[in-house]
Amino acid sequence: MRATEPLSADAGLGLRVKLEVLRLSGRWTPASVAWQAIITVLIAAYFGYPDRPLSAVFWMGWVFVGVALRVWRPLALPDANAQALNRQLRWHRVRVLFSAAAWGSAGVLLFDSTDTFLALALTIALVSSSIAFSFSASADGLALRLALPLLIGPVVFSLLRSPERELWLLGLIGASFIVLMLRLVQERSRQLEESIVLRLHAQEARDAKQRFLAAASHDLRQPLQALHLYHGVMARGDTSEKVIQSMGQCLDALDRLLDGILDIARLDSGRVQAQARAVHLPTLLLRVFHLHDALARSKSLRLRLHVRDVWVRTDPDLLERVLSNLLANGIRYTQQGGVLLAARPAGHEVRLQVIDTGIGIAPEHLPSIFEEFTQVGNRERAPDRGAGLGLATVQRLCQLLSVPVQVRSSPGQGTCFELRLPLASAPPPGQDVPMVTNPGAGGQSCHRVLLVEDHPMVSESLVQLMTGWQIEVLAVQDAEQALAALRHFAADTIISDWRLPGDMDGLALLQMAASHPGVQHRILLTGELGLEAPPDLAVLRKPVRPLRLKALLQRGPAATVQESDKV
Repeated sequence: MRATEPLSADAGLGLRVKLEVLRLSGRWTPASVAWQAIITVLIAAYFGYPDRPLSAVFWMGWVFVGVALRVWRPLALPDANAQALNRQLRWHRVRVLFSAAAWGSAGVLLFDSTDTFLALALTIALVSSSIAFSFSASADGLALRLALPLLIGPVVFSLLRSPERELWLLGLIGASFIVLMLRLVQERSRQLEESIVLRLHAQEARDAKQRFLAAASHDLRQPLQALHLYHGVMARGDTSEKVIQSMGQCLDALDRLLDGILDIARLDSGRVQAQARAVHLPTLLLRVFHLHDALARSKSLRLRLHVRDVWVRTDPDLLERVLSNLLANGIRYTQQGGVLLAARPAGHEVRLQVIDTGIGIAPEHLPSIFEEFTQVGNRERAPDRGAGLGLATVQRLCQLLSVPVQVRSSPGQGTCFELRLPLASAPPPGQDVPMVTNPGAGGQSCHRVLLVEDHPMVSESLVQLMTGWQIEVLAVQDAEQALAALRHFAADTIISDWRLPGDMDGLALLQMAASHPGVQHRILLTGELGLEAPPDLAVLRKPVRPLRLKALLQRGPAATVQESDKV
């Protein structure tokens, strides 16, 4: 099988930075060329007449050849090809050095050591030219560092050879100026490359967001389109079980897709943080195994578990989600054979592997499998084969865990995903933290619910749903109505949306209702990702699944476990 590089590697970044440097270096305007020609003529005339006309003409011709190379032989920006790019960079550097040598030769050809004023004026002219040259001739740091000695070196050499003490001291100052300019150019080049990297990353983020939204829009429209069509069928009087089941499948597809998008959004928001601790690996893997065993059996696949009695240091919730996504992905793309979940000690680490005998992944597709909505084996975008967000979620979770993912795959033979976790010491007896809590233990079911929801359709659907569960429901629209209703309606549960009309939101209402006699359960409904709620408050993320709401209502007051930050 073939392995991929770590997920954080970006082999093409340096190539793209070079390409951007080359693009910036090739820019010129007719105005800049015209001014350069005028300055060249003026310098040649001033310092060449009347004693050095031939030297002035030769120098001027040399400079104009360099200008002509830049104008009539512009840089060709190659595609992302390293060899072609390096060839263009070499040509650019040769061209820059040619022009630098042309300008710098004035320090010898036009230098007059017998006239202090002219020598000083020429030095000022060449120093000014070197500063302008460093900003306009190239964005390539190496080219500029090589060009600066050619620009100022000749006049410094002439000054140091001069018998005049003042010119000799000026030569020393010029040599120091070369050293200073070299350091400034190096720092400017570093800052330029950093800004290019930041700009490239920002562009990649914008492009990824556009691809994400385009793919999400496509996948959301498919079940919505089917729902509209089934609604038309039901409007004609066909309320058969098949139509209702088909609409349920559309809603399930929408629910899965929205859950995946919200998972990605929560992880990208930075609110999910890894809480590493000592974890008993067999307990965690056995739970993940049991969660997926029935799915594997339904496809006549064999799901196997191989694990040693070891402890690792990790976040159990995030690791469980990673392994669940990898197992679900392996089962989905395996038609015969099976899937193996294995943990093998290797030195001070444990190698966690999910190995399937599925369709495999071609080498050219390996770098893209962790992108959102990428499904190598589902180009037709069949909704029963997932939304293409599982591996994108795995990538983000592994980044939170600081655990790189390695992939080995062969088409037609299967795929192996591997993580490496550090071993940990078992905690002392009596200090083991349970892997999973049961927040519903000992709770009481809800019988009277006060629903605070200002959206009419959401409110009506929740009322009908809970009424069908034999729960008495009173619906109001804002916090003021809710507080008034509590005076005459003995509610044991309050369910409130977060965003409510008026001055009080749902969170403040539920906090105020905590001291109300008889209120045992408080549930906050929200679709917000950035909401910070107290740990004793149950939070349900929209869209709310009926079974999830029913389970929460039946588990009682201990079920105040937030789902806000769990992925």
